[in-house]
Amino acid sequence: MSRRGRDLPSVGGGLNITSMMDMFTIVLVFLFKQVDSEGNLLTSADNLVLPLSTSLKTPKEVNLSVVVDAEHVLIDNEKIEETEVVTKQDSLLVGKMVPVLEEKREIEKKAALAKGEDAEEAGSIIVQLDKNMAYDVMYKVMATCGWSGYTNISFAVIMINAE
Repeated sequence: MSRRGRDLPSVGGGLNITSMMDMFTIVLVFLFKQVDSEGNLLTSADNLVLPLSTSLKTPKEVNLSVVVDAEHVLIDNEKIEETEVVTKQDSLLVGKMVPVLEEKREIEKKAALAKGEDAEEAGSIIVQLDKNMAYDVMYKVMATCGWSGYTNISFAVIMINAE
């Protein structure tokens, strides 16, 4: 007798779960990405160590980002000035930041007016500073942002639980 002589049950008409598993995998990946995107409103620069905070308040919307690291001051990932120059200057305003910020502020005002919102209330800026950055540099960057028309200034921090 040969082995092939046995009858095996036919496979036809059964449930094919391969496509169902593919669908569940896609849904699972989507849910992971959704949870991850809700956690951070912005990505921090690679060479920064953000300060820790126990504040539970989160900004609603990030329109403009200013990054100050050990080497450069960046506005929306464009190098504007070297941090060393900002540190050594006597002026409260960072000269190269002013025209860039004023241009971006005018764009935000026009967009707010087009939406029917108050142009003076619109426009927020988030500043990312290394936690070891000198207070003088932070003060000059904030003063420049305020002078350029940004009154809603937030700082990027790492939230910790205050328990």
